[in-house]
Amino acid sequence: MQKSNNILNEVTLLLGSNLGDKIKNIISAEKDLSTFLEIIKFSSFYESIPWGYESKNTFINRAILVKCYLNPLELLIKIKAIEKRMGRIKKEVKGYEDRLIDIDILTFNNEHIDEVKLIVPHPRIAERRFTILPLLDIYDECKIPGLNNTAKSLLKNCKDELPVNKIDV
Repeated sequence: MQKSNNILNEVTLLLGSNLGDKIKNIISAEKDLSTFLEIIKFSSFYESIPWGYESKNTFINRAILVKCYLNPLELLIKIKAIEKRMGRIKKEVKGYEDRLIDIDILTFNNEHIDEVKLIVPHPRIAERRFTILPLLDIYDECKIPGLNNTAKSLLKNCKDELPVNKIDV
């Protein structure tokens, strides 16, 4: 595990893909991530239709709980490098699009971060079933770091009605 400071941070990431071999893309990203962090726990894989835009390509997502010595912005830079190396091209215009890989920082310790390039806890955790269900696998009945809620509570109050299905691999 790469060390940039002496503080061991606990972080939750959400990985997603809706192009190519989606599960292979996620596993490949996890292997790249494991070169500088330690993966502690994996959620199941979940399939869902795209959220916030139209596409014929369904998404596969999974959350991972990790430990690392990087600060939030160092972690973000490394994540963006993995996305780019795997072929993700971000368009200039804001909005959602199909992607080979997407890696979001959902939580970072119990911290609240509000930077131009990074907001943690992720601002749309509570709005998306495809995020909440993997978090339920990770945290079960425990409160999600940085939030004053459990995943079960978030799911109960979530207005997102798009179908999300656990898939076996």
